[in-house]
Amino acid sequence: MSEKNLIEQMKNENFDLAITEPFDTCAYAFFEAINIRAHVAVYSCSRLDHVSEVIGQPVPSSYLPGMLSTFGDKMTIWERFWNFLQFKATSYKFSLIGDYEYAAAKQFYPNIRSWREVLPEATFIFTNQIPVLDFPSPTFDKMIPIGGLSVQTDKKALVLEEKWSKGLGLRKKNVLISFGSNARSDEMPIEYKQSLLEVFQSMPDTTFIWKYENPEDTFTNHLDNVYLSSWLPQNELLADSRLTVFITHGGLASVFELAMLGKPAIMIPVAADQTRNAEMLKRHGVAVVLSKTDLANSDQLRSVIENVIGDSSYQQNANRLAEILRNQPTNPKETLVKYVEFAARFGKLPSLDNYGRHQSFVQYFFLDVIAIIALIAVVSSYIFYRILKCAVRKYFGSRCSEVKNKKE
Repeated sequence: MSEKNLIEQMKNENFDLAITEPFDTCAYAFFEAINIRAHVAVYSCSRLDHVSEVIGQPVPSSYLPGMLSTFGDKMTIWERFWNFLQFKATSYKFSLIGDYEYAAAKQFYPNIRSWREVLPEATFIFTNQIPVLDFPSPTFDKMIPIGGLSVQTDKKALVLEEKWSKGLGLRKKNVLISFGSNARSDEMPIEYKQSLLEVFQSMPDTTFIWKYENPEDTFTNHLDNVYLSSWLPQNELLADSRLTVFITHGGLASVFELAMLGKPAIMIPVAADQTRNAEMLKRHGVAVVLSKTDLANSDQLRSVIENVIGDSSYQQNANRLAEILRNQPTNPKETLVKYVEFAARFGKLPSLDNYGRHQSFVQYFFLDVIAIIALIAVVSSYIFYRILKCAVRKYFGSRCSEVKNKKE
């Protein structure tokens, strides 16, 4: 933002449209500085809590897990309580970061608007979400799901190299292990590694292919059913029918790949949205979710692996889910292209903005209307009570007069 010449150069380009990821909101100050008014947002995850609050998207924490939630959709009262707190804490944290970034940018460009004003004006918001896979949730017409965009599902095109194909052919059961690019397996606590070694050794009829960043380590050399590699052709391995189970951290890209290619999974979340992703997949009956501390329990880990391999329902559910995902009514790539072209042509679409974000807490939750209804109910009840009281008094008063006259 301090490079005035660069900002002027970018401003002179007269861009029709900007695309950004609102996980970090600093780009909106940049858009303001170079006078870009039409923009779209693209999520790298399925939802962003701070964005939901700013654009006015309903987030029912009673059944919808937040971005960093550690629960599924079926929660106890205490889980709902913690889910609500997690949602609010996550939203506050990322909103605060956005406010700090805006304050820093405003020092260079005093007239720019806050990200809280600019972000809701996005023509469309593309979410990394597949509706039939994710938890059902309230949404807007401007929110367009494009999850699974990068997953190659044509198994004929996903051909394994000979060395990988040969490895899968050695045994009938094959397990792929990968904890993504951020959680390095070579830095895993020693007790976790030892536990995994015990599992490998106790299952000699199963081949384990492990994404391990330092394959020169010699701790598995005595096991001929373990293959270490710093890189794996994950998509191709998942597409191969000989692969039996995928043990994964639950990153969203891996979840989409295994779901769309029909593989049962053992989910061991490490951080961020991975627990939510794991619970999302578990509800379809294709995965078991473990805590990362369970890696230290070799007996439990082996039992879970054997159960997922031996219980045919996991593979059946995985096949059905993959068939559903491969035959969705809309194609995410085509959807993205069409909507981006539309946004570039027509710019902002205020008609898609949710007016609810401008309402107060009292208005949004109908508290004023509920108060009016309650007042009407109280007044009506009081009037009815007075009428009934008068009627009873009149009736019993006349009866008393009749009895008195008869006695006289």
